[in-house]
Amino acid sequence: MEHWEEETAETLERLTRSSMADAIHGTIRIVSLSQPKGHSRYQACQMELVLEGPGLDHEPLSTEVVLDRRYWPTVGMLLRAHISRNQPRMIEVNWDALAL
Repeated sequence: MEHWEEETAETLERLTRSSMADAIHGTIRIVSLSQPKGHSRYQACQMELVLEGPGLDHEPLSTEVVLDRRYWPTVGMLLRAHISRNQPRMIEVNWDALAL
């Protein structure tokens, strides 16, 4: 995403009073996750994460995400994320980075 697109998205979030309007740039660290089962291409992955960023005290989070099994994450992996300051359990993660 280009810089102007990010700024525009942040402005829209503020105007619509989105819970992500106060989001900070941070990372998620995967501390545990389920393994793919069977041969389906897209599968649910249950994860235990640690949210890291300015003003966060390594906030833990459990979540489930549907992912392409070709790009399954690994324990210890760091991914960029936007994390709400007021509601740290609200995150937007760049899951597309797994395919790189």
